[in-house]
Amino acid sequence: MLEPNSKSITIIPAQSVSSKNDDDRTTWWEQYKVNAAAQLSPTALKVLEADARYVVEKALPGSDGNIDTDAWPEEGLRTGMVIGSVQSGKTASMLAVASLALDKGVDVVVLLAGTRVGLWLQTYERMLAQLDGSSRDTAYARSSLRLILPQPEDVLSPERMGPTSYLKPSKATLAVRQGIPMIIVVPKLDEHLLHLSRMLKNVLSSTILAGRDRATTMLVLDDEADDASVLDSATSDKVTPRFIAALWSGDHHNSSSRDANLRAAYVAYTATPQANYLQESHNPLAPREFSAALRVAGHEGEITPRSLTYLEPNGIRGYYCGGDMYYDATSFLSGPLTVSWPYPELRPGETESELAERQEVLRWEAISAALRSFMVGAAARLLIDSRRYSDVAGRLFPNRDALQAATPRAHTMMFHPSVRKDAHFAAAEDIARWSRALPGNERDVELPEGDDGEPIVALDPAGLAVRLRLEEEKWRACYSSFEHSRLALSSFPGAAYPRLDEARWTEVYSLLVNEIFPNVALRVLNSDPAADDHPRFEPTETTEGWRLPEDLLTIFVAGNILSRGLTVEGLATSLFLRSSTEPAADTQMQMQRWFGYRGAHLPFCRVFLLEDQLTLFRQYNIRDRALKSLVLRRMALSQDETAAGTLILEGLDFVATSKIETRKIPLSPGPSPQIRLVERSNADLASHNNGILISELRRGKWDEIDSARNVGRIRSEPIGLLELADLLDQLRYTQHDPSLEDELSRRWTSLQHSLGLSDPLFRPPGLNPMPYRVRPQACPYAMAAYLRLWHALATGHYAPGFHATDKADLPWSQLDGRTTPQFYLAVRSGGKQSTVPEIRSQGIGAMIRGIGPNDRLDTLWGSRGYDNSGYFGDQFIDYHYHGRKPVPRLRDGDTWRPRGHPGLALFHIISDDQGGPDMVTLGLGLPHGGPDHIAALRR
Repeated sequence: MLEPNSKSITIIPAQSVSSKNDDDRTTWWEQYKVNAAAQLSPTALKVLEADARYVVEKALPGSDGNIDTDAWPEEGLRTGMVIGSVQSGKTASMLAVASLALDKGVDVVVLLAGTRVGLWLQTYERMLAQLDGSSRDTAYARSSLRLILPQPEDVLSPERMGPTSYLKPSKATLAVRQGIPMIIVVPKLDEHLLHLSRMLKNVLSSTILAGRDRATTMLVLDDEADDASVLDSATSDKVTPRFIAALWSGDHHNSSSRDANLRAAYVAYTATPQANYLQESHNPLAPREFSAALRVAGHEGEITPRSLTYLEPNGIRGYYCGGDMYYDATSFLSGPLTVSWPYPELRPGETESELAERQEVLRWEAISAALRSFMVGAAARLLIDSRRYSDVAGRLFPNRDALQAATPRAHTMMFHPSVRKDAHFAAAEDIARWSRALPGNERDVELPEGDDGEPIVALDPAGLAVRLRLEEEKWRACYSSFEHSRLALSSFPGAAYPRLDEARWTEVYSLLVNEIFPNVALRVLNSDPAADDHPRFEPTETTEGWRLPEDLLTIFVAGNILSRGLTVEGLATSLFLRSSTEPAADTQMQMQRWFGYRGAHLPFCRVFLLEDQLTLFRQYNIRDRALKSLVLRRMALSQDETAAGTLILEGLDFVATSKIETRKIPLSPGPSPQIRLVERSNADLASHNNGILISELRRGKWDEIDSARNVGRIRSEPIGLLELADLLDQLRYTQHDPSLEDELSRRWTSLQHSLGLSDPLFRPPGLNPMPYRVRPQACPYAMAAYLRLWHALATGHYAPGFHATDKADLPWSQLDGRTTPQFYLAVRSGGKQSTVPEIRSQGIGAMIRGIGPNDRLDTLWGSRGYDNSGYFGDQFIDYHYHGRKPVPRLRDGDTWRPRGHPGLALFHIISDDQGGPDMVTLGLGLPHGGPDHIAALRR
């Protein structure tokens, strides 16, 4: 399988310049397909094509292979989002989209290749090899077919040019005159974007555009689009998004196309689009026309209909190994892929210094466990493959093939110690100390100094051999754990991993001493965005021959530089000790570099971390699945619904993103939601609301709630969730008719699409749409939508991202029983005679409540049952009637009804302190067990 964004690139030799007519020339897609097929299975290639064609049709709509420029909105810009997974093949999709767009006749393709020079060059090389089918030495032969900027010799040589030199306006002008497309690959850095926008404005001037026989089209593909392409507010001083828009607008103060004859399509690619969706109201780059989610290889799913995964016939070796594999599918098996420790908390009577000492001991324990796992895994893989580093180290080979035939597979480790750059160097020194120390004495080791007076940060083979001898059982336990993982994974299709025989431990021991310890390298990759410093897994060609890649057996200590785009080949061991006071899902999701197509060596993969961080990663994965499921559902709709808003979830202990200020909006309205709105401005609406209660009083049998207390009446037969939802939707208010365009309303549209429901969950009157006048937890229409959602989830509809109100750590899909409650309708009787005859005739009195501005009650719920009278309180008034036990006690703060108990819809008759007719409102009592999650909405 293709490891996306991989530094290891299979270069198909450039095709010779064809002597055929243009009509017979190989299409861009066919050429890219041949190159991609070298690293993709036939099934993966079909999925890649299907998803890429969807994106192209949405970004560049048309028919019969042509672009319909009349399909653009008036501003001449179409924007969309493509969501991938961390290291799942986003670059492959971008190149596929580019190839299909070129076949469709797009004039300019711009690839924005991230914010780091290393990622830019990596993407450029892949574009050249796989999309163009050429190399630095052969690209010139295709100059009559397209213009590539920068030219290979300008950026792939040691003397790399800057944008003022590599953009070549004269060549671009000639390409426009000749009618050949331009493919431009630039980093997402302001200087490069600024010069590119100026060049495009000059080359595609209004005169040139007007002189063409059709509108000119530009496709901008933005890799890692949540990195630098996000505006945190409409007044933000960030310029990168505006410089991107200037590619088609010509002016960073404007986002519309600068000319009616120029049509632009902007497609954002990222695995973490939370900020992109949350910024939609103020960023011209926010997705408005469409969204798409890329699928990954797994054990189930078809090409159509789309689902989160597709069935890969080659089995687990071709699967994408992401959160489902690391945190779910293997978490309960012997030999799990994640190893965690409880987070050290301050114990009773413990001092801060004692806690710090315990934390330091745990840190060294984690470092030790990870390093042992890494090195034993490396030795075991050498044993299986019958290859040795000593056979290739320092040697020159006559050609690349001869070198690769003898080279062991890459086996690497990543250590995330902290966000601070200085902590990376300190962590590398600790690893060096560990290699020299006797077990338990790591902090006492002084590293030797070099000629420059700086410590020598390298592993010591002799010290490692001593450590292996002294704690051999711990090292041997690692070997056994890999065999346990192999057995645990054997139930997956295609999991024919070689057996790790305990009897061969002595061979592994020997390989550790003679092959691993002398050859393992330690590198710190600094996190300077401008640094051209990245892992090196490609062999080096010199005038004398081919040399071994530098990083086949390397421990990388790094931070942000490995959190975006760059891939660590052969990553087997990850040690994640980084922490955050306010974790952001999008940032930490990008740090999961252990994700990817790791199936070939999955039994040797391990992630070492603290349990609180593992819990966060699990929650991120659940919310990631929820977002992608929503997008996949929408992709199947006849009309794209991206404009309806896209629901982004976060958690109690983390935010969705730190790039946009958000607020947490729970789904559940809580145990006792109250409608504090009353209608007294419009007599007709007030009468209508009173009529709802009067109509219900005429139905069924109504009894005294408690014959010993004159507290009200209750209907003997309860109603279901949908009936109560319809009742709530009948209420009408002058000052509350929520607009469907409000983001609080649009989340219900997202949930409707996620569940595949044809009818809306949220059904406000729509007579006079306006902003919300009350919180959603107090909105009767939102309460009704919640009840419909509960019913849908309990009756066979499914979408990830939900949990029960009383089981926050358990996904909704894993609940043993999903029952829906019945609700008793009741009327609370007050001490004042009602002004409504039909209500007064039932012996029901009105209640006195303070009414504040905007016709909102100061409070709804009355008697709390805090005295010794035996009254349970208005929220639990129905327990006096049906007698269910146990009865929640408000006095003890127990406001939730137990799971399985009936709910309550309690009508209140409110006396108007201004002398008008009485008014009706309701309070609900909900039992535990309903769905919940936390939505992230902009502040």
